[in-house]
Amino acid sequence: LSMGRHEEAKEILRSAASANGIDPDSLFHANVTLKDEQVESSNFLDLLSSKWKRSTLFLWGTWIGYAVGYYGTILAVTRIFDEDALNDAQNDNGTPHFNYQAIFISASAEILGLIVVIRTVDSLGRVPSQVMSYLFGGTLLFTLSIVSTVTSNSAILTALSFFARAFEMMGSCVTWVSTAEIYTTEVRTTGHASANAMGRTGAFFSPYLVGGNMSMLAVGSIMLAIHLFTAFCACHLPETKGREIGHTSLDDDDIIADDDKDGNEMSFRYDDGIDGNVKPPSSRRIV
Repeated sequence: LSMGRHEEAKEILRSAASANGIDPDSLFHANVTLKDEQVESSNFLDLLSSKWKRSTLFLWGTWIGYAVGYYGTILAVTRIFDEDALNDAQNDNGTPHFNYQAIFISASAEILGLIVVIRTVDSLGRVPSQVMSYLFGGTLLFTLSIVSTVTSNSAILTALSFFARAFEMMGSCVTWVSTAEIYTTEVRTTGHASANAMGRTGAFFSPYLVGGNMSMLAVGSIMLAIHLFTAFCACHLPETKGREIGHTSLDDDDIIADDDKDGNEMSFRYDDGIDGNVKPPSSRRIV
């Protein structure tokens, strides 16, 4: 179309229809011609347009919270299994001693979390999976922080840290998947990159929230609040379960063809791909 070879383009479409077992004349009549129209390119500001602003802001909040929660949990677990801190002792040469067995077991939870999310994300949906994962992850980390102040029982602490990291992995995986599904083709790369940048910003601050001389009770409380915020943002994201990734424009998404009885022209209406609302015919037409 961009080269002005409209007839060849129509024949390609008719051939594709035939290959898929569809009568070409039912979609593209003999007297139908194609007309090329320029599609407006996208930029970063499109993410803050009226169409995308709400989803973008909640996605940014989810990514910031997920990064702080994910990396903060890893750092908190490592701090808890610092044996010198658990035994209230200091090594002579100042080298910290960690319970590497417990840390390894808790880290292996990410494999379990990945397997579980692969098996359940399509049945539970993207939004419920994220909300559940972040709520459980934050609650378990908060519980772990409290328990670590009253006992040094390695089995209990390992079990709590194991499931905390499993839920963190589940939430982060679904957030990555749903972000690409929420945005349409023209803004998908920009939207995903901006959300990733927000996540990296959150990851930058996580050591300052978990490290230092702050008590584990304070760390657990802060991390619980962050997880609640993350779950709140994820709860307001559009559900993309069962939806295909559309090849769309900034204003219109999934194409649904309407042709008139006489076969003189074909117009299009579009599904916005987010809330299921069907938009009226746009200026893009086949005449």
